[in-house]
Parts: sequence; C-alpha cells; structure tokens
Amino acid sequence: MGISLKDRRRRTRRRSYASYRPPDPNRGPRNDPFRIIFYLAVIGFGIWAYRNLDTVIGWIPQFERSAEDTEVAIEETNTPGPSFEEIVAEAEQAYLDGNLDVAVEHYQTAAELTTDPAPYYSQIARLLIFESAMQYGDERVGTLDLALEAANNAVLSDPFDPAGYAIMGKIYDWQGRADQASSTILQAIDVDPNYAIAQSYYAEALVDLDRWDQALEAIEYAVEQEPESFDIRRDYGYVLESLGNYEESAAEYEMAVQLHSRLPFIRVSLARIYRVLGRYDEALDQLFEAQVLAPSSVIVPFELGVTYETYLGDPSTALEYYERSVELDPAYGRPWLRIGTLRYYLMDYTGASVALEKALELQEESDDLYYQLGLSYAYQGQCSTAIRFLEEAQRRAEEDERILDAVQEGFDYCSQPTPVPVDVLTTPEIESE
Repeated sequence: MGISLKDRRRRTRRRSYASYRPPDPNRGPRNDPFRIIFYLAVIGFGIWAYRNLDTVIGWIPQFERSAEDTEVAIEETNTPGPSFEEIVAEAEQAYLDGNLDVAVEHYQTAAELTTDPAPYYSQIARLLIFESAMQYGDERVGTLDLALEAANNAVLSDPFDPAGYAIMGKIYDWQGRADQASSTILQAIDVDPNYAIAQSYYAEALVDLDRWDQALEAIEYAVEQEPESFDIRRDYGYVLESLGNYEESAAEYEMAVQLHSRLPFIRVSLARIYRVLGRYDEALDQLFEAQVLAPSSVIVPFELGVTYETYLGDPSTALEYYERSVELDPAYGRPWLRIGTLRYYLMDYTGASVALEKALELQEESDDLYYQLGLSYAYQGQCSTAIRFLEEAQRRAEEDERILDAVQEGFDYCSQPTPVPVDVLTTPEIESE
C-alpha cells in the first residue's frame, strides 16, 4: 500500500534534523548596516505616504478617473436589466399602442431569451404583415419576406404549434401565392382542427382562390369560436367585401376597429367600404384617424385624394393630397398618375406631362395615360414627342372610340403647318373617371 499524494506533500514540507545544514559563511552577516538602513527608509516612506495620501494620488493623474470608471462599471454590472416577463409586457403594450416596430423588437428579444420562442416568432410575423398593409412596392415585399423568415423560425422552433403554419400561410396569401397559402394553413388545421385563427386565415386564402362557399363556412366557424379576435373580424370583413356584402363588411371592420383602434390599415379598409356605401364623411373621418396614427404613410394621403376626387368631386383638394403623398415619397407612382390626369383636365399641360412621365417611369399606367401625354406634348408645341405617345395610345386602344378620337385630335393638331402652344384661359370642368 503506497503513501497518498496528500501525505507525500505533507512529508516534504516537514522539517527534518537529517537535512539540517549550517548557514553558508559566504552569505554574510544578517545585521548588514546597509540592509538595515534600506529597510528603515522603506518603512519611513510608507508611513509618510499613508499620512499624505492626497499628495501621492496627485502624482498619478489617471487614478481618480480610473477609480470613477471602476465605480460606474461596478454599478452598471450590478444594475439588473428588464426581466423576460417585463420584455414581453413591453412588447404587448407597444402592440396595443400601435407601435409595431417597437413591439417586433421586444418580441425578437423575448424569442432570443426563451427556450420556447415559437409563439414570439409567430407574433413577429403577424405584426410584420400588419406593417406591410401600409406599404407598397419593394418595401412591402421586403417586410413580407421578413415576416416569412419569422414564421419559418416559429415552425422550426415548435413543429407541433399550429400558429407557425397558420401565419406562414397568411404570408403566402399576401404574397399572391394563394395555393401555397391554403396548403400551408391546412397543416395548421391538421395539427389542431379547432384552431380558429387558422380557419380565419384559410377563409382569406379561399376567397383569393374563388372558393366562396368554403371561405364563408370557414370564417363563420372561426367567428363562432373566437368572436373577440381582431384578426378574425378583419378577415370576416375581407371575405364579405369580396362577396359584395358591403354593409355587413363595414360592420365587421367596425368591430375590428373597436378591438384595436390604433392600427391604421384597418381604418383605411373601413374607409374604402364607407366610400362604396356613399358614407363619405365617415370615410374621411377614418382616413383622418389613420393619418394621425401613420403621419409618414403615403397610402393615407393618396386615399384621401381618391375620396375627394372620385367621390366628392373636389379635384383641387384631391390634388393637394396627391401632391402631399409624392412629397412623402416621390417613388410612389399612383399619385403621380392622378396628378397628371388632373393637371391635364386643368389644361396645365406642362405639369401634366411632367407628372405622367414620372408615373410612366415608375411603371404606373392606365388606358388614358398615353393619349393624355401625347396631347399634353402636342399642346405645348412638342409634336415630335407627342406623335410617339399618340401612336402608342392608338396601338393600345384597339376599338375604344373615346381614346381613338382623342388620338386623332392630337394628330390633327400636329398636322397643322405651325402648331403653337395652347393658351390656357379657363379651367374646364374635370370629368370623373
């Protein structure tokens, strides 16, 4: 039996008479006077430094700042951050306040802190869909792509949670992939046949597939299961709107607004229904509320312009809102088209040609754009440019006599020996389109 390492270490430290050796005579005496003087000097300096601490600190310029930094660092280290529950509560409050960007950030933080992130990823995807409703073009495409990424994270985190499949299907539908949407949402229903939100999203996809009866059946089941759901009431309004049941659609959108009053996209949807029903003042009220909630949105002033132009017959006010929309975002093509048309009818042919060219550049077209652009250039005396647009309008018109007559007017004007710009003396009445 050997000796343990512990015992061995103890034995090596033990003093032994057998190992004793006398001091080396070459080491010199221990009472060397120079050594004693050195020790006394060190002790004396230490006593003086202790009694003159402020002076010594002054010799070290970084000491004070470093000490303060150390105290701050210790304080920051000891300051607790928000708890997981607080982060989730802040996310939910931001959602209720309509601050979707802030809510998404908090839900993302929550998803990264928990071992069960699927519900938070699903919520992120849902809120990004709501954000995309107030966007257009590449920005909207990008937001829906981010939503799809979040939905995919939800499914990967928990393949047995139906919410991930449901929200993923809704995103597909908003991306214009209704077939893929319906099949994906059916996966959610397979996981939980009683999941009301999945039935609601399924109804929206079925509408876009023209499967009206199935859509109505699905949305009615969803409403019966969760009558207080904002998503379900919004989807029910969409289904009824698509079926042409505008009164009932308005009622569902109104309930959605009551359930969440700070989401601008639902107010815009309700305003569009009110316009169809001839409830113009109510439509304006909803759009004004949406403008307060989303002051930087280009969608809201455009919709206000449409309301004033098409439904109230007030082109001057409409023009103001269209121009406000392009001031917010010059790359938004739809208001440029309306500005061009209104200026054409106001006989502001220079302004019309600029706006219509901008609309064309942004790939916004209409049946009337080419002849209006051609005539605008013709009446400015720029017939070489006018002919190019008039010929394109003629090619596209086929048998539309109204457009063909306008094109012929442009050809006749430019066939004169010396076409001169038209003098604008009056403002004609603008025709509604």
